[in-house]
Amino acid sequence: SEYRATYLALARGEFPRDRHGYRAKKDQYLELYGILPNLSLLRQRFAEVRALQCAEQLDLAPLQEFEGFLAYQKGRRPARRLARYDLLKPKMVALIERAQVESLDQLTRAHTADADEWEEVEEYRTVAPEIEAITAAQARLECEGFFEGRGEYTPGLFDWGTHEALAEFERRHRVYGWGFIGKDTLAVLQETPQETEREALIRMLTERAMHAAEVIEDGSTSFLRDGEPRTYKTEDGRELQIPNFEAELRERVVEAFGLQTPESTYAWLESLGEIPAEKVVAIRDIERPPYYSDAMDLSVSIDRGDVWFEFPFDEDGKARSQPVSRRPRLTIRVNYNGQKIPLARFGTTIGGWRTDYIDGAVMLKYKGSPTGRRVWSRISAAPVWVPPESTPPRVMVKKRRRRGKQYFEVDYHTTGPSYASAYGLVAAYHRKYYRGADGTMQVGGDEGIRTHGSVDYMSIMRRHSHGCHRMHNHIAVRLMSFVLEHRPHTRYGQQPMIYRREFEFEEEMYLMEFDKGGYNFVLDEPLYVEVLPGRIRGQVKEPIEVALPRYDREVDAYVMPDGAWVSVDRFGNLTPRVKPFDFDAPLEAPELAEDPFTTTAEVTTASEGGMPATAPAAIPVNTTPVPVNTTPAPVPSTPAPVPSTPAPVPSAPAPVPSTP
Repeated sequence: SEYRATYLALARGEFPRDRHGYRAKKDQYLELYGILPNLSLLRQRFAEVRALQCAEQLDLAPLQEFEGFLAYQKGRRPARRLARYDLLKPKMVALIERAQVESLDQLTRAHTADADEWEEVEEYRTVAPEIEAITAAQARLECEGFFEGRGEYTPGLFDWGTHEALAEFERRHRVYGWGFIGKDTLAVLQETPQETEREALIRMLTERAMHAAEVIEDGSTSFLRDGEPRTYKTEDGRELQIPNFEAELRERVVEAFGLQTPESTYAWLESLGEIPAEKVVAIRDIERPPYYSDAMDLSVSIDRGDVWFEFPFDEDGKARSQPVSRRPRLTIRVNYNGQKIPLARFGTTIGGWRTDYIDGAVMLKYKGSPTGRRVWSRISAAPVWVPPESTPPRVMVKKRRRRGKQYFEVDYHTTGPSYASAYGLVAAYHRKYYRGADGTMQVGGDEGIRTHGSVDYMSIMRRHSHGCHRMHNHIAVRLMSFVLEHRPHTRYGQQPMIYRREFEFEEEMYLMEFDKGGYNFVLDEPLYVEVLPGRIRGQVKEPIEVALPRYDREVDAYVMPDGAWVSVDRFGNLTPRVKPFDFDAPLEAPELAEDPFTTTAEVTTASEGGMPATAPAAIPVNTTPVPVNTTPAPVPSTPAPVPSTPAPVPSAPAPVPSTP
């Protein structure tokens, strides 16, 4: 793939002088987006952290003792809580000294002079852990440079600068979070800076080892819901538990290279010197189960989880409550010895209510994920999303700023190839199929549904797509690589494509064009994918087929493309509404006056961090098709499949999949 060189540069921490470098420099840390840092970059980061003199003075105890959850809040309440803390702290110090106890925890009601003083003690016990946790987090963020370029912050106040610094901290350490203090983010904040750098190295080496071993079992299917081991039977009658190879390989990586402490980890990195990338080493191998082979009988199922077809907004345009307790999951299985054995299970997305461009207006339409059996016949590395003709111009441009001047340019990140493309780093194409009279499979229609990576990592397991099944980029690469390692396939290489589209946006003409698609692999025998119905919730049991208007806040009504006002119920029924009399219109002919309230909703930018606001193109325009059932000569000098097994450790730069 032509994207390979870009992928390698980004893995080295370089920012090419092109659109890829511009985007990557803004994102700064790319592991969450599917591009793992290589050994040289991790060694550089580790050295920088070791040189931080401020790290030795960090007090992480308030974070290690904190068990709550803190987020940025607008308004004056956070500042008032900080002021109360500052007021109460000297009082508590004096009270502890007067009571002759060692800490606040030892104070009792008997130590206080009256009920008011005891009330202050209880208030301080609530406020102090929060303020001190924020202060400790800010000290760490300041020490590691995450506040650079963000202006001043107020110690103890969870302000916007602190929120943004935390979000960058999360990206560096592959934490799926929103810039809050709690859960996974808190767990990383509780570690020392050197401990987090050690974890980053082990995480990267483990991912490389998973690819090198060509395995996918990560422990997600190793146990039943009741905690009992999930097992399968071998051909000789043994009953074995489904393994957790990710945990096993992690242990073996740590053992092989002596990565038990931050000090030993950095010493190992330093010992590598300038070892060329092609140099590899071996670690103690794992014992693969008997169901492994070069041609495994694999299949995929996607459970849609809880599904709501009801219109998601009420008569006032407010979101209806549509709770979801069972989220969508993708499971890859192997058919062995009469059993369908689940090897791994991952979070994904399904379709839902999304915006659509109809008659010059943005409407809401249910973009479902079709149920039933389909097949994956083609896997595309560094895929390209082709905008359909109905794509609004606003989706195809991106706002830029240079030398203080703002302008728009064609958005090639959304089309790809890019880690930020609509399809992420890799995509598998869902296709209908049928069996011919001779029993051979014929691959048929394309409904525009893909299983693919996504730059919008927080949308996975939380929001809806336009029907596609999104995955975290590094998981999508791992899954598709595993399929290609264990299913015979033909490598077709970069797909020739001729696409050219001129369009107008805000009285300016733009040209979008590209001549290549993704790097394609066609499975010799397509892989079955079944999308399960899930659990239908609410009163509407079938998808609402019609497009419905969005709520216009300017007029407090649902407005149709022709300007008519309507009410919309949960079933998608439209009821005409009478507009209020327009007193500014000419009195002699009010019925002919133009409705001053009629507005055309703005077309938003590509929604959900890179996913277009329109359905993926079913068939690219003017493209060279990739054969499915024919067998042309493969591309010469066949490299390794996607991703080419990353060079086992400890090579210097990170190898890159044919999947970029």
